[in-house]
Amino acid sequence: MTDDSIRMKLGVKTLLFPVFVVIAIAIGLTIGFGFKSESSGVATYGIPVGLFFMIYPAMAKVRLDDMGRSLKNIRTVGLMVFLNYAIAPFLVAGIAYFFIDVMYIHYGFLSSAVASQVLVGIILLGVAPCIAMVMVWTDLAHGNLPLGVSFVAWNSIIQIITTPFLVYLLARTSVIINPFLILESVFFYLVLPLLAGMLTRRLLQRKQYFSKVLSILGSIQTVALLLTIVVIFWGEGYGIIDTPSLVWMVGIVMLIFYFVLFHLGYLTSRKAGYDYPDSTAIGFTVSARDFEVSIAIAVAAFSAYPYVAITTAIGPMLEIPLMLLLVWMQLGRMQKIEVTRKYSTTAVSK
Repeated sequence: MTDDSIRMKLGVKTLLFPVFVVIAIAIGLTIGFGFKSESSGVATYGIPVGLFFMIYPAMAKVRLDDMGRSLKNIRTVGLMVFLNYAIAPFLVAGIAYFFIDVMYIHYGFLSSAVASQVLVGIILLGVAPCIAMVMVWTDLAHGNLPLGVSFVAWNSIIQIITTPFLVYLLARTSVIINPFLILESVFFYLVLPLLAGMLTRRLLQRKQYFSKVLSILGSIQTVALLLTIVVIFWGEGYGIIDTPSLVWMVGIVMLIFYFVLFHLGYLTSRKAGYDYPDSTAIGFTVSARDFEVSIAIAVAAFSAYPYVAITTAIGPMLEIPLMLLLVWMQLGRMQKIEVTRKYSTTAVSK
């Protein structure tokens, strides 16, 4: 791949996409201010639809034999499980404790009563790995998508067991995880899109225009992502209206733990000898969080503590822009790797 082809493939999209994200956020907030009463219904139905059309185009690119090999790759899965369950939740809790206890309470940004609830909310955001959006981030950053799908399958099983234990250990409270909540997410955000992608691939793979179909699906994925951002900021915009200071405080913590968790996964994988696609899949799997489960736990187990639910509701509002920032960084990193590889190959040939 030449320098010019890399720039043509990544340059314009990499530069302009953050602008479209900012515009989508602004549109969502503007609509939310004017139609606050409709926000709940919009989020309930709009987000699942948006997620399906974000994940389905990615699934159309997945080959079943590649996914089967990824599921059996014990070494890679073991590294992901170790980082995702033995390191990530404790790192998130440590970052949260530092900012909430040391920074926000000490300097008077939060009262101790509110701070304790915010701390629990952030811990809830950190204990459960993502089983939906992670595939979108991996796809957008040109990571190993079959490997990412296999990680989602493993995480959907493991987190049913680990989430109650981690919540109890880190937040000092007992919760019961309804396995049907996770199974529902797996069905709607993994099984259905995977079946749709398999059907699309089976029907059109041998057609000469299949690459054009994938290109169209890629455009659908981008539009669905932007519309989902609009819906999320429409539906969750009350968090900014009612508690604007809490948004930036939670945002700082989330920005740090997403950045740290991603690079923990990516750089550890690179050090272990994995290439860019595999390391990117591991990085996003370690960093992306399951905000659907977090919100459900907050509402069910902490209904008497409103700031727990508010904090977890702020989570998805901030997660998409922050994860897109990581995608943007990875595309630039991939470009540098491709350029370095090209010059290395040229030097060797000479």
